[in-house]
Amino acid sequence: MKLNDIRYLRTERLIFDAFAKLLSRKSYEKITVQDIAGEAMINRATFYAHYVDKDALLSGIVNRMITDLSTVIDSTQIATEQAVDVRKAEALLASYYTRIERNSAVAQIIAKSISQDELQLHFSRLLQEKYAAVLQNLQVTESNIAIPTDFVVAYMTSIFTGSLMWWIKSGFSMKAKELAHLVITLVSNGHLTVRGVQIKRD
Repeated sequence: MKLNDIRYLRTERLIFDAFAKLLSRKSYEKITVQDIAGEAMINRATFYAHYVDKDALLSGIVNRMITDLSTVIDSTQIATEQAVDVRKAEALLASYYTRIERNSAVAQIIAKSISQDELQLHFSRLLQEKYAAVLQNLQVTESNIAIPTDFVVAYMTSIFTGSLMWWIKSGFSMKAKELAHLVITLVSNGHLTVRGVQIKRD
C-alpha cells in the first residue's frame, strides 16, 4: 500500500516541508503548485500523484492534524476504565502543541480554513471513540444534579478547541507546555465533580 511506502512517505514530507517554508515567505493565495514542487525539488507530476491541487494539500494537512490528535488522546496511553493519568495526558498534549508551533505558518492557515465548530466536531467524535469505556462509567454531578455525559464531552471539547484556536491566532503567545498544563487543569478540575473516574496526578 502506497501510504506505507517509504518513498511515498518521504515525498509527502518533502511536499509538506516545502509548503511550510513557502508559507513563511508568502501568502497562501500567491503560492502555486510549481512553487511547491520547486521548493520540494520534485516535478509537478510527482506533486499531482499526491494531491490534485494546493487546496487538497491543505485538506490533507488538516486531516493529518486530526490524526495526530487521535494519537495524543489515545486512551490506552493515559486512561483505564477507572482512572485518567493527568501527567501523561499533559505531556502528550504538550508534545502535540509543540509540533503545531514548529509549523506555525501552516497552523495559521489551518486556523483560517477550518472553523472551531468543525474542529470541535472532529474532537468530540475522537473523544467518544477513544474513551467509550471511560464515558460509559462516567457519572458527573454539580450540586447533586446529574449532568449528561454528552454535555461533559461538549464542555471538554470546547475548552480544547477554543484554547487551540486562540493560541494559534494569538501567534503562540503562550509556551506549549504552559498551554497544555492550563487545558488539562481546566478539564480535570473544572466546576464538575466526577464520580467513578479517578484523576491521577502523581
